[in-house]
Amino acid sequence: MVTDDELRQIMPNCPAAKRADYLPFIQQAMAEFDITSYLRETAFLAQLAHESAELRYMEEIASGAAYEGRKDLGNIQAGDGKRYKGRGPIQLTGRANYTKYGNLLGLDLVNDPIVAASKEVGFRIAGQFWKLNGLNELADQQKFKSITKRINGGYNGLDDRIKYYERARKVLSRDDAATIPMPVPRPNKPSASGAAPSYPGAAFRQGNRGAIVRMIQQRLRDLGYTLGVDGNFGPGTAKAVAAFQKKNNLGSDGVVGPGTWAALWA
Repeated sequence: MVTDDELRQIMPNCPAAKRADYLPFIQQAMAEFDITSYLRETAFLAQLAHESAELRYMEEIASGAAYEGRKDLGNIQAGDGKRYKGRGPIQLTGRANYTKYGNLLGLDLVNDPIVAASKEVGFRIAGQFWKLNGLNELADQQKFKSITKRINGGYNGLDDRIKYYERARKVLSRDDAATIPMPVPRPNKPSASGAAPSYPGAAFRQGNRGAIVRMIQQRLRDLGYTLGVDGNFGPGTAKAVAAFQKKNNLGSDGVVGPGTWAALWA
């Protein structure tokens, strides 16, 4: 898995503080969406470097007004253009895409589109897009130009993308995928500092799925609640969350928001 020093060499213009802040979430997204081999990692990081200007932009500079009324993006309501402007390292754009990727990740991006620009969610969107569109398989075949077309719709910035691709291929080790960290830590007890893992940027509730749900389930089990750890936020998980909330005077809505999240690791 890519290290801080490797990321520095691939994206030398990315400030050290931002690189350190983003790296864990890049690693988690890569692990969650099977971007875990030399060929996949090099292609993914190269495209990410170009699309985000070396992690400089997590939100489109333009207002998004140009997308107003774009039915091909699902922008059918007044204000959709600005509301669903490009966000995240691959610039998720349009109501239809916010709906699609929100559903896939178990997040309400339609009602809370700004979280798509957060480090907690943005890199997961990029990873989901990568896997869903068959880019792992294209990376395995070293079809970098085809990857570019699926991301961009054409070949804009191809030379710049290739520059990063060649750089990543020189920097990354072909053996660095031998051991892959879990996409989300599963602590059995609070850390020595007493700090909770970073809040993922959106509430989790019944119907959500994925690695973060598994983390919540495992933590509840560690605290003595009876439930399965399968990554599916079903009725059993909601019941356990509500019981935990009631015990800790947090209400009992069964939704893991920032308060419940912090209390789980308090």
